[in-house]
Amino acid sequence: MLDDVMTALDTVLPRLAAVTGTPGVAVAVATSDELRTAATGFADLAAGTPMTAETPAPAGSLTKPVTGLAFLQLVEAGVVGLDTPVDEVLPAGLRGPDPAAVTTAMLAAHQGGYYSDIVTATAPTAPAEPILDYVRRRHEIGRAVEYGGRLPLVTAPGPYSYSSFGVGVLGGVVEHMAGEPYAARVHREVFAATGMTATSIDDSRGSTGYLAFGDWCVPSPPLRTAAYPGVGMSTSAADFARLLQSLLRTARGDRGLVGPDSLAAMVTPRIARPSPHGVRSFSGLTLELADPELGEDWWWGHTAAFPWGFWWEARVWPHRDLAAVAVGNRWDMARFHNPATRSAPGLAVEWAGRWAVSGAPGKLPDMDGRPRWTGPRPTAESSRWMGVLTGERTHGLLGVAEPLPVTAMTAGARSLGDADLGGWDPEAFARGVEQARAVAPDPDALGVLGRELGPAAALWMLECGASSADLTMPVGFYAGAPR
Repeated sequence: MLDDVMTALDTVLPRLAAVTGTPGVAVAVATSDELRTAATGFADLAAGTPMTAETPAPAGSLTKPVTGLAFLQLVEAGVVGLDTPVDEVLPAGLRGPDPAAVTTAMLAAHQGGYYSDIVTATAPTAPAEPILDYVRRRHEIGRAVEYGGRLPLVTAPGPYSYSSFGVGVLGGVVEHMAGEPYAARVHREVFAATGMTATSIDDSRGSTGYLAFGDWCVPSPPLRTAAYPGVGMSTSAADFARLLQSLLRTARGDRGLVGPDSLAAMVTPRIARPSPHGVRSFSGLTLELADPELGEDWWWGHTAAFPWGFWWEARVWPHRDLAAVAVGNRWDMARFHNPATRSAPGLAVEWAGRWAVSGAPGKLPDMDGRPRWTGPRPTAESSRWMGVLTGERTHGLLGVAEPLPVTAMTAGARSLGDADLGGWDPEAFARGVEQARAVAPDPDALGVLGRELGPAAALWMLECGASSADLTMPVGFYAGAPR
């Protein structure tokens, strides 16, 4: 089965990379007893480093199932229960006075009553904050990090509210109850146990992520996250496929990282969630689930991203004995959310799953030439707009206070197409970043700055692939009034 699927992926991956403007894409496909990989493009455009399935990259929310597995291991050991009140398994007073009643399973299913705290990003030179210290500090502040705390950190528990911070709290439970640092625990009990030799909890990069404006790609700023149980893993497509392969075996009845009953608990629908995939979707325990009514086509897994340069898709079809994971090092800055149906990783994984059942296409035409320019050529003015958007997203939305390494970022900027590079203005880009930083994280001031860019910038955004003439400055969900 995998021979035909991988032959088709080898043919289609360069075209997916070209049509989506992705510098590099890697995919790994596994059954219970076989694992195959494919890759195309570059892990670093300036250096000409090829992308491979063993190239590590920040994996964002693919960290969440790792935290879920570490938690279920403690449940199996009798250290904690699925429905234990979380304040019984955290240091006293960690969540502040009179916290809402929340269970560990509610945290794992994004029902713990927290807003996002996307990644709580800092400069990579900042030391990693111990997770329990981070969780205590965030509760003391009481506001989400986005746009200087426009939203409260805590809301009523029970309804679905996707939150990297909530999974960070669960990671604090793992650390506290295991009696050792979270990173050391998951390295031994998850990564080493499944042969994930290229995986760590440290945001290290083997691949360069890119902020993409049409086909113009600027290296993304290096960021460290304090919310590492939710978004802090670095892994490769092949390594994460090894984890999924272990779970496939468990789904068939073998004991692996956890037993079959624990995996069944993780993939049992807990609450409906918004779905980017066009089918009904649910939250399990740190896993995203398709509608069980799909029958043999049912899958579970996770979509993941790390700002502003990496998107991942990972799915397991247990009834097909199949898993697939893919990564691409592009973040389309013309959209805040990069839909799986438009990203190279999302399409590669979806097609791998489809072809495993229907059979790969008998003939896929060869790509007719090299990738072509699909967006506006850079000018001094649009270089500044790129900088403004980069600064808004990083200093405003993420709340990063430290200056970005703009010189290194602009030195690595490249086009994927046939653009005339003479229009690129690194100094204008730097001015734009500083313009946004000067008024960040205030969303109202950033909104004024965005409107001042005018209709020419709005048209440029459309040419870069935006779905509307909107600079999305600020991102409304995170900059809205407290709810």
